[in-house]
Amino acid sequence: MKSWILYAAAVTAVIVVAAIYTAFADSGGQNVRNIEFLASYGWETGGRYIEKEKVTLPDTLDDVYDNYNRLQKKVGLDIKPYLGKECVRYTYEVKNYPDKSEKGVRANLLCCGETIIAGDIMTTRLDGFMVSLSGT
Repeated sequence: MKSWILYAAAVTAVIVVAAIYTAFADSGGQNVRNIEFLASYGWETGGRYIEKEKVTLPDTLDDVYDNYNRLQKKVGLDIKPYLGKECVRYTYEVKNYPDKSEKGVRANLLCCGETIIAGDIMTTRLDGFMVSLSGT
């Protein structure tokens, strides 16, 4: 009976450690880099992304992506080298947007591998806005 209890405890410990490792591997490294990157522009987040989605960039820039890339160039980023590639978009809640009455402000970061290739600050309102990471 004691050996069965020890076995069950050992299996449970392995499962818990694996779950913690998986959670850290998913959110730890990239999430920490993303939060630090946003903080370098002065943005405070809730500490964990609220959405994560795979995105495939088009092979060429259409008008929408061309405008988005102009927004990126304001802060020294450029999506052109990543056209046609699969990336991941992380969305964070912005806690310190200057206009305190503004609700639903989000920071989006687009990552290709471990590299942050684009980002924006936007609102979820229908009549909302999208600005560069610098806030302009």
